[in-house]
Amino acid sequence: MALLTQFATFYVSPFGEKSVTDELNSFLRSHRIVNVEKKLIDGERGTGWLFLVEYGNTDSKSSQSPPSQRVDYREVLNAAEYAVYDKLRVLRKEIAEKAGIPVYAVFTNDQLAGMIKKQPKTPKDLLSVPGIGESRVKQYGEAFLKQFAEGEPGQNETAEPPF
Repeated sequence: MALLTQFATFYVSPFGEKSVTDELNSFLRSHRIVNVEKKLIDGERGTGWLFLVEYGNTDSKSSQSPPSQRVDYREVLNAAEYAVYDKLRVLRKEIAEKAGIPVYAVFTNDQLAGMIKKQPKTPKDLLSVPGIGESRVKQYGEAFLKQFAEGEPGQNETAEPPF
């Protein structure tokens, strides 16, 4: 059996809520950890630790989740949705560059696509997107919700995206 490695990121502020560290600790206990790297970052939301957790699953037929494959979102999303997806990627990149973190530490491509499908209007809606937790919603959710509120992307698939 081959070990398939995957990555997860967590941002922990020294002044943050206990729920963020509980989420990280729970994740560490429930997965086969290969490596953990931490980096002290100083972004627009203040100073904190960014943890990059490399974890593994064994490659077996009984595995519930298939190995990650590169997804072409042009094929998964319709033209209007892809235009919104592209705008969200630009926003994600701007946020990541300001904070000095990798783009996937903000939201992954799957999470961006999930946002487009869910059309979030509230922080609670963002939490319903798989893989998005309270910490990311508190740190980055407002900017993404603003994009959806300004133009209600994806509601009219024949219209040009508003942003």
